[in-house]
Amino acid sequence: MNRLFSTLIYQSYRVWSGLMRRCKTCIHQRVAVGYCFAHQVRFNPEKIHFYGKTDLSFHPGSKVVLGDGFICRSGRVSGAIDHHVMSIMEVLPGAELAIGNHSGISNTCIHCHQSITIGEYVNIGAGTMIFDTDFHRLYWKDRQEGTDIIKRKCKPVVIKDYAFIGANCLILKGSTIGVHSVVGAGSVVCCDIPDNEIWAGNPAVFIKKTDINTKQP
Repeated sequence: MNRLFSTLIYQSYRVWSGLMRRCKTCIHQRVAVGYCFAHQVRFNPEKIHFYGKTDLSFHPGSKVVLGDGFICRSGRVSGAIDHHVMSIMEVLPGAELAIGNHSGISNTCIHCHQSITIGEYVNIGAGTMIFDTDFHRLYWKDRQEGTDIIKRKCKPVVIKDYAFIGANCLILKGSTIGVHSVVGAGSVVCCDIPDNEIWAGNPAVFIKKTDINTKQP
């Protein structure tokens, strides 16, 4: 009797949890889509998906494009690997963020102060951070005088079509990741990665070529 009762409680909990997740997903999707409408983002509301609460901050004067099939997973949702953070996208005035068709991010932090371009069919792993700025100047006197933020350096970041970025990577300003290229988990990228190559490490270094015509193991 106790076993049957416990089973019923467990099954009821699973049904209730499933319903709550679906309700939250629907709410988060509508909130994110409404925010994109309010900030004049170029997108098709029926062809992008936000799973979980996403921190969006698109400042006036910024330009944001989200391609068809874009998927953003955030927080503790089905399919998200890292349950400790949420996806964050901040685009400052005058900056441009463009994400191509059928690309996806999972608990990813994007800070765009000048220009970040993500191509089509790009997958970005959980915990990855993408910055096109240093946020502060490196010269100590600027930091002392409080002018380091104004004088910060910015350089565009470009992630080309079909690139794959592993979990917990750091993509720094001025970096370009080539078509079909792969960045290993936990890597720090501060350079240009050519097409069809695998890079990993801190700082990321060349590992080997990818063969786009052969099925990889």
